[in-house]
Amino acid sequence: MLRIGVLTDGESLSAWGFEMLSKIQEEGYGEIVLVIESQTPKSSGKKSPLLYRIYRAIDRRLFRTKQDAFSLKKISDLPNFTAKKIEIWPVQKKYTDDISSTDLDALRTWDLDIVIRLGFRILKGEILRLPKYGVWSYHHGDNRVNRGGPPCFWEVMKGEETTGSILQILSEKLDDGQVIYRSWSHTDPLSVQRNANRVFWKSCYFAPRMIKKLALLGEQKWKEEIQRLQDSPCGYNANMYRPPNGSAMFALWVKLWVNNGLRIVKEYFKRPHWEIFISSKPKKVEVNHSDEALPSALKPIKDSILASNFAPLISSNTNRYYADPFVLERDTKTYLFFEDYDKKSKKARISFAEYKDGQLVEVCPIIEESWHLSYPFIWEHEGDFYLIPESADTGRVYLYKAESFPHKWVKLGVWFEGEAYDPTVHYQDDKYWLFVNQKSHQACSSFDELYLYYSDTFLNPTWVSHPMNPIVSDVRSARPAGKIFANGRLLIRPAQDSGKFYGHRIKLQSIKVLTEDDFQEETLEILESDFSPTIIGTHTVNSSENCLVLDGYSRK
Repeated sequence: MLRIGVLTDGESLSAWGFEMLSKIQEEGYGEIVLVIESQTPKSSGKKSPLLYRIYRAIDRRLFRTKQDAFSLKKISDLPNFTAKKIEIWPVQKKYTDDISSTDLDALRTWDLDIVIRLGFRILKGEILRLPKYGVWSYHHGDNRVNRGGPPCFWEVMKGEETTGSILQILSEKLDDGQVIYRSWSHTDPLSVQRNANRVFWKSCYFAPRMIKKLALLGEQKWKEEIQRLQDSPCGYNANMYRPPNGSAMFALWVKLWVNNGLRIVKEYFKRPHWEIFISSKPKKVEVNHSDEALPSALKPIKDSILASNFAPLISSNTNRYYADPFVLERDTKTYLFFEDYDKKSKKARISFAEYKDGQLVEVCPIIEESWHLSYPFIWEHEGDFYLIPESADTGRVYLYKAESFPHKWVKLGVWFEGEAYDPTVHYQDDKYWLFVNQKSHQACSSFDELYLYYSDTFLNPTWVSHPMNPIVSDVRSARPAGKIFANGRLLIRPAQDSGKFYGHRIKLQSIKVLTEDDFQEETLEILESDFSPTIIGTHTVNSSENCLVLDGYSRK
């Protein structure tokens, strides 16, 4: 078990830090053996400008959340907490805290594997090299874009699409340590408080995840994994940000409220609407050098979108919209299954329709529950057809079987226990792989993190959580966007990119490694939402032998 020390500025911790330490204790891969408490805590910089402090106070009050990541808890209240405490009087300079040689000698006797920084100021010197795997510290921002702070502030003020967060092993350079975990969330456009609350809650699980991976993978494989995050410069030359002065804060505040006021008015008068688009006979594409690695199933997608030859399959309806299309061909007939959303009740059912002679014959509801249903993932198993729709409102996934295809379906029962967004199944190496989005914390977004489970059986499965979960922690490629498909050596996972907004566009992820102890993928192609002049987003794509379907988002 890994021996862990924690740097603090006193007995109290923010709730997100308390949750992090609780998770470490609960999982049992590391033991918190030592609390290293500063007896002279100071701020890392100058006092923030007055107008910035006024803005933050108002923002906290207006956008107060029930699950506040910054509420205070006592570290001694951690369950089964037996760690000892060492009091440190750091040698303090303008912005840094150094640890005296006497205190360093005392710390060495504890033989620490990891020290997690939840206090102190900028650290320098031998303390950074004392634990075997370094001093771990959070930076709530993308260090390749900005250093300094305030955390999660400038992303809102500058209107950036995403807010990054990292866990790093500290070095002598500020925000330029070795990154061991990296994640991105959609930036809240209105509130720094809400933006930070969501990001801090999500980030509190980074350290427990990396401790678990280190324990399970071993030192060598763990180092190889984190080395993959160093594929580009860390960005030490990125801008150093600080709280804005009075005039700058006033200008930012005015711009924030004007932009959001215009956005809210626009969204009020133009409501979200989804449509289904189809291409039944996509044009063939000549293979050139740049397309050699592209599976044949992707070429018509690229060509159709570039040629803008998609047309809405289901006409606009003021009371309903249709999204999440899945296509299936059987007995010379083509069927579409999709989310059928009632705008008045704000709840959806699953419907299907036959596609014939360029149009849908009839829309027929087939599954309706007291809860919202969407993403009707269809699967054939031993000659029978099954539907696995999203039912995240219930905190579980249900399995439905076709009793009389395609009109009559029966619910077999709970198929997966737990919150699951856009459940997507893939069969490979005699195993069933289930890809789902889940929230690491209820205050977090369902768009950010992809989890993987596997089972030896499809019916009555026993799901095993993948040791690398979540396998993706990035709002730009986490959430599933359709069936996984293969061509030759390539395995393609369609993924939603909701960095700009929900349902912005689709990324086609090439899965490089899929095993019981490893997962790796990379972006192969991006499907923009420019296949129709009225469409501003798309988030599901599927295909059959003769058809390609996707959905389109607009505001009408």
